[in-house]
Amino acid sequence: MVHNDIEDMLDHLRRIKSRGDMNVVKIETLEMELRFLRTFIKYPHALLPDSLVEIRKKAKLIVEMLHSVFGGISGEYKTSLNVERLVSELQEFSEDSGTSLIYNVELNDSYMLEYMDYLDQNLNDAPRYLVRSVAFFAEKINILQKTDRYLRKVKVIQNKIRFIRYLYGAEINGNYVDREKLEGMQARIQFMADNVRQFCLDLWVKEDGDDTSNIESEPHYLLCLVMILEMEMKKIFLSELKASKFTQSRTFKDKKLPKGFSYQLHCLLVYLRDKKLDNFPPIVSARNIDVAIEFMLVFLGDIPNHVINGNRLNELLEKVGVLAGDILCVIQMQLLSGSTIKDDASKIDLGTIQILEKIEDLKAQVEERYYRSVIYRPSQFPTVGGLSFLDSLLRKLNEMLKSESGLDFMLKPYIVILEKELSYLTSVFRNVAKVQHEHEILKDLQRRTINLAYEAEVSIDSILAQCNALWYLFCSLPAIVKEIKNIREKVTEMRFKNLLSLKPCSVIDPSKHLPIQHSNLRYDEEIVGFENDTKNILRLLIRGTNELDVIPIVGMGGQGKTTIARKVYNNDNVISHFDVQAWCIISQIHNRRELLQEIFSQVTGSKYKVDEVGELADLLRKSLVGKRYLIVLDDIWDGMAWDDLRLSFPDGRNGSRIVVTTRLDKVGEDVKHHSDPYFLPFLTPEESRELLQKKVFQNEACPPELDDVSLDVARRCKGLPLVVVLASGIIKKKKTEEFWWHEVKDALFSYLDCETEDYSRETMQLSYDNLPDYLKPCFLYMGMFPEDARIRVSKLISLWIAEGFVQNIESERLMEETAEGYLMDLISSNVVMVSKRRYNGKVKYCQLHDVALHFCLERSRQETFMLAVKEHYRDFQTSIWKESRVSFSFSTELSEIALLGSRTRKPFHQHVRSLMTNGTEFLDWNPFRQVSELRLLKVLNLSSHLVIALSSATLKPLIHLKYLAVFTCEFDFHPESHFPHLETLIVKRFSASIISSVLPTFWKMEKLRLVEITNAVFHLDNDKHRIFEESPKLVNLRTLRL
Repeated sequence: MVHNDIEDMLDHLRRIKSRGDMNVVKIETLEMELRFLRTFIKYPHALLPDSLVEIRKKAKLIVEMLHSVFGGISGEYKTSLNVERLVSELQEFSEDSGTSLIYNVELNDSYMLEYMDYLDQNLNDAPRYLVRSVAFFAEKINILQKTDRYLRKVKVIQNKIRFIRYLYGAEINGNYVDREKLEGMQARIQFMADNVRQFCLDLWVKEDGDDTSNIESEPHYLLCLVMILEMEMKKIFLSELKASKFTQSRTFKDKKLPKGFSYQLHCLLVYLRDKKLDNFPPIVSARNIDVAIEFMLVFLGDIPNHVINGNRLNELLEKVGVLAGDILCVIQMQLLSGSTIKDDASKIDLGTIQILEKIEDLKAQVEERYYRSVIYRPSQFPTVGGLSFLDSLLRKLNEMLKSESGLDFMLKPYIVILEKELSYLTSVFRNVAKVQHEHEILKDLQRRTINLAYEAEVSIDSILAQCNALWYLFCSLPAIVKEIKNIREKVTEMRFKNLLSLKPCSVIDPSKHLPIQHSNLRYDEEIVGFENDTKNILRLLIRGTNELDVIPIVGMGGQGKTTIARKVYNNDNVISHFDVQAWCIISQIHNRRELLQEIFSQVTGSKYKVDEVGELADLLRKSLVGKRYLIVLDDIWDGMAWDDLRLSFPDGRNGSRIVVTTRLDKVGEDVKHHSDPYFLPFLTPEESRELLQKKVFQNEACPPELDDVSLDVARRCKGLPLVVVLASGIIKKKKTEEFWWHEVKDALFSYLDCETEDYSRETMQLSYDNLPDYLKPCFLYMGMFPEDARIRVSKLISLWIAEGFVQNIESERLMEETAEGYLMDLISSNVVMVSKRRYNGKVKYCQLHDVALHFCLERSRQETFMLAVKEHYRDFQTSIWKESRVSFSFSTELSEIALLGSRTRKPFHQHVRSLMTNGTEFLDWNPFRQVSELRLLKVLNLSSHLVIALSSATLKPLIHLKYLAVFTCEFDFHPESHFPHLETLIVKRFSASIISSVLPTFWKMEKLRLVEITNAVFHLDNDKHRIFEESPKLVNLRTLRL
């Protein structure tokens, strides 16, 4: 037989090599090839047809090597070595076209020991083959850097197999354990050996240029498989060992798991998860396998989050390891059989594996040991926009119920209950929302339901992201489901007792919006009164002293300071009179460098960034020398801001002017030069009525019967234009109904306490209270942007959709159309202003009045809805903030937060769902290391930070991401497998000269709605087929800009 002749040839080669008669390198190479071939020829059981083909190819190469080594010697010497006979047998073997598989091979003890000895020699030869295989790919995939680590794993595998072989041989010779207990291990040992053989085969048959990725992944699961078998062998010998006869009994006294076992086990499970097989026999369900794998991955991923160690943890890890070995066995037997597992395929009885039973037992042990005594304590979530959130969560639960993934299926029992109970409760609460009621018990039940729904989403998302997953699986979700069931029972009882028949009122239904009014821009910026004030300020600007003069405009919030300053700033006479102009918003929190940079950029038209403050101040001063300039400093709150800037404003005695708007008399006195502070007057009642009627009726006339009540409402507005505008937004809902005007008048009286000075803020509260529930989170969310920011509508709508604020009740409407209706409702209510319209009248940019912005920030803090960090980074205390959304408006200090967090604590808490930056700085800080730890992120907007290189692999943990906006130089994005929920992708490029290609796999992301990548192309010549094959899947894509 050929394997006997191979054995003889190996003996001959050893003798020849020892004499030094021939080329040693050639002989050693031939020896190595023959050792591999001997293993696969003598033990060919359960090899796949493709493997047999590769072995025959190698046999042909060995024939050539035999001719090369022995070609120059005499025929008599070759005959004595049986060279020709071996060549003939190998040629016959290589030319055999048979592909029949050998399944039923039960190795006896002596063959098993020989089989393992052969494999030991093959593993000893592995390093030479590995170096040869990876050398070709060294430059392409940098795999040589991994070679040493790879070889160490192979060496560990070899040593453990030797130990298992030693135990098995010792038992055969010494009968140290009960034979019956070892019989069940024989098939497992052979199964392990067959996997080692397959690894050696893959390594042996690979040629230069072949893909090595499969070989590279194999040691992970192979090492784990060997570890599992070693543990089982140790357990048998430890319990049955006759210590007096076995000198190595001390080997088993160490109960510690092998080093790195949990990592290797994780690698094995990931490998198994990727093996998608069908047609499993009824005794081993593919669904059971999926669920088992996902739970074990959750368990292994969660170990670092808990102080669970010692023998108990080892026991559980051993159970996980044994179960993983069972699954590997089932999958490989399924692969070998093609479709179904044959009865004689293995001595392993698949009917006894009982995967589902074992995984349920493992779950029970984990829960009992580590979570039974843990008390669930609910967190506090915002209730604003609660019904919108419930709709969003129900859509998500419905998608998960349709999912085929093992992790979703593992959560299915909870999801089914949550979907059923929340659907019922949402329906009840939505119907109740259409009527006015003061039923405090029902209100409390609704608040609790919304809070529990938030808890449920966090729990589900944390489990899916494998972030503290076991706690959520065993503690949080069961408690949430129980509490929601209790609420359902109470609400059902209230309905049964007819306690929900409440008084109807006029609350707007979420599916219906106010009429969209594409008004002329002059109505958006309507100004009534201030004619004389405008003339006076224009005179101070254009006439008067030739020296530099500062003109302070002083008034209450909402009195019209910014409006009148903007009016004179854009006046044609002013524009022609001054050489350069700049408008800068100061606000309460300001950064000197950013203010100087903003003014410098407007004055010079340059985008050049200067880091050093002194240099920037000097550049600004020099750029203004010799020019007649007008600078508006809007909303100054203290003299420090003026002190930071004034030295950069030279007095060229050419009539330059600086306009300052402020709420504070003292600031006006501190900054004035020649002109006294200009105190803005209040509107008269008649002027207030005129403005009110124009805002309510626009180009229509006010009905005569409403003239008197409109004057009464105007008087309640205290002469403040902003209060008038906000009141008009409330009245518009029923502008022709007199009773509604009276209700608004009475509400203004109750909200605007005669002793308070903050009339605008209180009116803002009234406007907010009159918004429908679904609009409130959309409005508050705009506080994430900086003061006076012009917000691009398309960006805002994408953010609203990603946050789940948009309810798509009308299925035929696009989400974007629904969101646009939301925005128009907010504009119609006058809580949001139009900044710029498109040619067709639609809004392109919008913004908030500073009073509205401050209201959003204050209300958001009260609701724990979001946190907009505008102060210095040292005031940002991560330990006390609870909001799940956070934005930063100071870019230069954001890197300091991350640096501080890396030294002391994490800069962001784990439950952040949205992270946004609004600065304009180019920083060398790469935020993605900290950000990638925020596993629950839905929205990530870091477009204000230049990141040198971005790879989708960096953000791989962020599986829930829906909105991603970045600013980068290099763009390496392979997103389809990492971001299953991504809807919006915006990538700004630093340099227009850098072009990146969009891979065809990009178009597999079926949920994409908006894609904007500057300087990007896709190649129709090379990728046309794949692009058109994948692009029909993008049914949700509405905007594509490349």
